[in-house]
Amino acid sequence: MGNAKSTGQTRADVLARNDALLDSGPNHRAFTAGTRPVMRWIKGDGLDDAVTRAAIGAATRLFGESVDYCLCTNGIHPERAREILSWAAQPVEWWPLAPADNPPLRDRLSAAGCPPEHFGYWWKWFPERVRPHGPEWILDGDMVVTGKPTWFDAWASGKDTCRISQDDAMAHAGMYGRYEHLAHSESRMYSGLVSLPPDVNYLDAMTQILDHYPLQAGHDGRSDMCEQGVVAATFQRLRANPFPLCEFPFARAFEEHLDFGLQGNLGIAWGYHFGNSFRMVNPHFTRLVAEGTIYSRDEPTLIERFAWLGNSGQWGLPGWSLNDAATAFILKTVASYRGARALEIGTSRGRLSAMLASLGLHVTTIDHTDRGAKQNLEGMTIDVVLADARHYLLGSLTSFDVIVVDLHGNSVQTWADTAPLLFAALSNGGRLVINNARLSEMEEWREESGVPWLLAHLPANFIIESSFEGLPGVAVLRQVQNASLK
Repeated sequence: MGNAKSTGQTRADVLARNDALLDSGPNHRAFTAGTRPVMRWIKGDGLDDAVTRAAIGAATRLFGESVDYCLCTNGIHPERAREILSWAAQPVEWWPLAPADNPPLRDRLSAAGCPPEHFGYWWKWFPERVRPHGPEWILDGDMVVTGKPTWFDAWASGKDTCRISQDDAMAHAGMYGRYEHLAHSESRMYSGLVSLPPDVNYLDAMTQILDHYPLQAGHDGRSDMCEQGVVAATFQRLRANPFPLCEFPFARAFEEHLDFGLQGNLGIAWGYHFGNSFRMVNPHFTRLVAEGTIYSRDEPTLIERFAWLGNSGQWGLPGWSLNDAATAFILKTVASYRGARALEIGTSRGRLSAMLASLGLHVTTIDHTDRGAKQNLEGMTIDVVLADARHYLLGSLTSFDVIVVDLHGNSVQTWADTAPLLFAALSNGGRLVINNARLSEMEEWREESGVPWLLAHLPANFIIESSFEGLPGVAVLRQVQNASLK
């Protein structure tokens, strides 16, 4: 293969190491770091999957890369979560909730004899923040945002006040449960959408209320309305600014008309709350979809279906997603290998692995750190391995029909060390697909010259079968049988 000259540690090597350190922190979830604005929905095991899917599909198109996105779920299995997220046009963090995500609240619910399976409405506050140092929206899963409020830019830049939705008509008695005496009738806050500035903590106020006025023994968060009262009292203490129903009307499934509150329809709505979609089909949602007010679409393509597993925004580098054209090239290359064994090196969040498995390949995917792939890919024909690629190849006796490689570092020395192991792991007639084939042509990555070096020094029994020339480039190698050795 010729002699490789070591180029030392590359920029990608440093980024990969920093990425691993971030994931090894106390929360073990890199998504929580940073200051970018984030929208977060809570979705339970109800009938409103279509509403949440439309909400995420709409928001990721309306706000694009300017906002990050998170879906928190309770009682939703991975296949169902992947379907809900299939309309997303931007990366979305999927966060299956657990009681440990908010120990103080968990403990107070448990003290009232409320087990996790009865937490119900309280799950919305697990965790308290998904990104403590950035602006954050917390929304019910049946809320669809269709426009920007006047204060959106101030919120996204971290300069807005705390805000909360308001049921200013307050037509339904008992909305605050046993905490009616704490919730001011003039503010009429309800917990549908909470808008938080960076570093605003509400859990202290919430737990103080629960300590002073404990939940009644036998509390059931699935039916009791005490959560609404505690939330209203909490955000009153934070002096949150309520926004009225005329801006975000209720579209309750059991009511004939939309509820724009006391001010009526002023034509300024920037979203809809499809209440009771959790329990029954919501005719308002069906109608607004048909009218084109609410986002809808045809069945997504394979690449579109897994856009939520991309890497941009909060994930940044490394983990830079292949563009759709390069991804389509790879999928076309491996489409004939249905039922075959595939190895992917550089899993990241699992985007390409999910597509390979959807094509019918049996996938083993390897990365040095878990960026959520294990949970994101659960239930698919994929073996997620957390390991250094070179160490894995040295210890593996398995041969693969397809190997797709996206190394975090692409120095000449890295490829000189790794390529012989990849060639040895490839079965006869297999394909080795190498990403970043032209990465070094980009100024900021000029030192990543390992793949061009490899392609210029291939063993005699390997040829470049095809390539994708768009940056950062893809090269497909094939073994040539009975070739004379150099």
